[in-house]
Amino acid sequence: MKQWISLRVRVTLVCGVVLAICCLLLTLSHNYYAYEMADAIEAPPLQPAQAVENVETTESASAPMATITYPARAIYRTQSLIAMGVIVAAGCVLVYWLTGNALAPLRRLDQQIRVRTAADLDTPLPVPSSGDEIAGLTVSFNEMSGNLSKAFAQQKRFSQCAAHELKTPLSVLKTRMALFRKKGLCNTPEVAALLEVLEEQTDRLSQLVNDLLALTNLDSLEHSAVVKVDELLSRAVESLQIPAREHQITLHLRAEPCTVLGNSTLLERAVCNLIENAIKYNRPNGTVTVETTAAERCVKIHVTDEGIGIPVELQEQIFEPFFRVDRSRSRQLGGSGLGLSLVRAIAELHHGTISVEPAPGQGSRFVLTIPCDG
Repeated sequence: MKQWISLRVRVTLVCGVVLAICCLLLTLSHNYYAYEMADAIEAPPLQPAQAVENVETTESASAPMATITYPARAIYRTQSLIAMGVIVAAGCVLVYWLTGNALAPLRRLDQQIRVRTAADLDTPLPVPSSGDEIAGLTVSFNEMSGNLSKAFAQQKRFSQCAAHELKTPLSVLKTRMALFRKKGLCNTPEVAALLEVLEEQTDRLSQLVNDLLALTNLDSLEHSAVVKVDELLSRAVESLQIPAREHQITLHLRAEPCTVLGNSTLLERAVCNLIENAIKYNRPNGTVTVETTAAERCVKIHVTDEGIGIPVELQEQIFEPFFRVDRSRSRQLGGSGLGLSLVRAIAELHHGTISVEPAPGQGSRFVLTIPCDG
């Protein structure tokens, strides 16, 4: 994985390198001209012709001066290098501090964007009065959020309207078919088979409509009541005993007393969807285990089956609407393709998560995590 370096550190490093190069060149130039000056000072002055004894005296006088300037050069070089290092370090600290102040609005904008959800996209972020690039970026984000909020609202309205419009004709179809069967008009095996197919497909469409309505109406439901998880799981397991026996599946429940804040009906719906999937995609004479574990400030609900499992590359996609791992088998088993999507929506409504992992041995384990404080 590529190492991530913040913009502040990168700017500081670049400025530090530039500052070091400039200080090094300045130090070298100062040392060069200082040595030139020292050489000029050490050079004996030009004097008129003198006697031999006078020349010897001059040379002997200049020798001690040269001896004194050599240590002074070394001291000057050392001090200049130390001063260069101090200046570069102080400059890097100053650049880091100034860069932090300059990037503070961008950091605040990043924190505000990170906490945004689909529920508050229509609430604009405060635009800084600086009039710089950060203000322009905030304006652009507000425009994008507004467009996304409108698109989500249109999608939600379409789903609600479509579901409501479909409920009426489906109810009419189910009523007419029930009346047709009640009057004993299925005189031939072909008519009886056709009526059975129509009833089955109508039930599937009705389930799809109900799931669509549930997905679009979750936000309007109250989800801050105290829910006893052990009792909720007991009801869910008890309600699915009959379909489990039909599929020759044994249900096991191991739940400790615990409570969360949420909507009891929605959480029971989520657990039932997980158990139903575990029953449908299990092996013959298999088992489904439902258990709870208490973690720090949250409750985890585990639903484990003994089926064929889910490939790792598909473990995130199965929570998308209408996604099916095995389309041919899923069609035979029925279902609307929205069950796991509804589970994820319910989990997110309760500020929780839903995940899947391989079960020990064979099968899959779904983990529904709900915070205890809602």
